[in-house]
Amino acid sequence: MALQYIIGTLFLAAGIVYAVYILKDAITDKAAFNAQPGNLKVIMIAETIVYFFCTIGISDFVMNTITIRRLKLAEPETLPDCLITAGIVPGAFISFLYMRNAGAMDNLTLLVFMICMAVGSFLGSRAVGQMKGETIRRAMVALLSLSVLVLIARMIMTQGAANTEVALRGAKLVILALTTLVFGFTNMLGIPAKPFLTTALLLLGLSPIATLALILGAVPISVVTGGINVVRRKRYNKKHAVSAVTAGCAAAFVGCMLAISLNAAALNVILIAVIIVAIISLIKN
Repeated sequence: MALQYIIGTLFLAAGIVYAVYILKDAITDKAAFNAQPGNLKVIMIAETIVYFFCTIGISDFVMNTITIRRLKLAEPETLPDCLITAGIVPGAFISFLYMRNAGAMDNLTLLVFMICMAVGSFLGSRAVGQMKGETIRRAMVALLSLSVLVLIARMIMTQGAANTEVALRGAKLVILALTTLVFGFTNMLGIPAKPFLTTALLLLGLSPIATLALILGAVPISVVTGGINVVRRKRYNKKHAVSAVTAGCAAAFVGCMLAISLNAAALNVILIAVIIVAIISLIKN
């Protein structure tokens, strides 16, 4: 429990550093901030919704993909950078809140998960800067479509008795490490890791409670580490980033404090619907 609290505090500290950088950049370069596309009030409302529902496991990448494309906040080639930058501070904040209360986590499983997610994300954040926008868009359509099938499989899988394991060892831990490394990398392309990793953890036998705690508590390391390369490129929408830092964090706090609980089947249906809308949005463009 002490390890989780330390990790959560480190996440929070990293989030504060990023928040200061993003807000300072917006304040010192007001002309560029005002010139960015989108209405600030509308974007803030959107980010309030995104990070409120993010606290129950619905991917902020998926919801922000819809937000950015519908509000025309960024070009396809800068979409991943926008998603990553927006998710850093609220994600770190959510992680801090979950780490403080996530007694279901196993320390070794947590450390392996976080290290592999960090390495994959750091490598992915360097690679995505070299990819063309159309390539990223096609990759997102393909893997988001696959995620729908994965979630349907997950719904079928969870009809039986719930898993009870809170720790992974041996071959299962190795599989977790490799899977997390891959989806840490693809997460930097704007492809949400949460649906895939949630399914992988459940398939490996981890309990639903431990899975949710691990996903919401540790996945944010992806954007925190990947952001090292992404934020300094400054290809993100400043209005969107500031809205996530302010309205997004406030909504995340409320969501976590309310301890929202939904039926697992209903949550899956909502997530599948959101992903399908994102796929349609990407195909149309």
